[in-house]
Amino acid sequence: MKMQNLARATALGLSALIASGCATAPRVDPDVARGRQQLVDALDAGWIRVVASGKDRQILASQPPSNPGAALSYMVTLADCLPQPDIAPFPEKPVGLFKEILERGTIRQVTQTTTNTPNDTSFFFSSISDAQFQAVLDEINAHYKVNIKIENVVVPPGPMPSTSLVVEGKADIVSQLNATGGDTQGMRRRTSRRFTCTMSAISQYIHIPAKSQLAKEINTVDDLSKRKGLRICTGPLATQTARAFFPQHVVSTKYLNDLTGCDKDIQAGKADLIVNPLPSLSIGGLKGYKSVHTLIVAGTPIWVAREDIQCPSDGNPRTEDKCFRME
Repeated sequence: MKMQNLARATALGLSALIASGCATAPRVDPDVARGRQQLVDALDAGWIRVVASGKDRQILASQPPSNPGAALSYMVTLADCLPQPDIAPFPEKPVGLFKEILERGTIRQVTQTTTNTPNDTSFFFSSISDAQFQAVLDEINAHYKVNIKIENVVVPPGPMPSTSLVVEGKADIVSQLNATGGDTQGMRRRTSRRFTCTMSAISQYIHIPAKSQLAKEINTVDDLSKRKGLRICTGPLATQTARAFFPQHVVSTKYLNDLTGCDKDIQAGKADLIVNPLPSLSIGGLKGYKSVHTLIVAGTPIWVAREDIQCPSDGNPRTEDKCFRME
């Protein structure tokens, strides 16, 4: 496809410049940048209309599949894009990537393998993100009189080269997998990609065995911060946040079955507490935990590539290639 070939050619050109020691980005067709920004603007326009219509609340009232309506108790709304459709128009005269998506009728999104069972914390959030994205596409489809379908580009559990996938044209967007404040492939996501309005936001909670001494001693996030050397078990929705905010503790991550896996580690004496975005582990079927709200909130947008980012491959499929900005 034209845009994918252009993205590959751009990546090859940048790699050649890097190899020659030149760090200046080559000239890029202006429609590449414009089309990517149009995609962001269209997604924002769609999301703002979803919120303005109340469809976002309807989605939460039906989620998660195992306990409809529970999502209303743990999903947070960030007001970084107010529900004001009149000042958020859909882009006119689509070009580049956005035009290609409208014409081919598919949008390729990076997603990640999960068990899709209540054993994973992600089970209680992924269906929400899926429904939100479909609602946004419904708005775009209605405006442009098209029928865009979602095509998943699936990556395995663990750290993923999601920036590379959009920069190289292997995917159009990264779905709501990555929180705005985190990093991927050695760069802050906010500086390595374009991003939309925050479509979902979650708080982080500390879950402590109710009968342990720690349950008496930890009542706020500050109580945890003042201590050292505790063993924190997390899943993929909390690992970067836990490592960044609690560097004085030992954080381990279970990328699959994190709810049941962390609970087993607690019972076996291999972990002291759990950090994840559920306000109570009883939502996931686990009993016997005291939950403490950290008041730390992470938001997730949809991500689109930038033209000035390069992630040259080191030739080793087992390593995560580092990205950087070309000047």
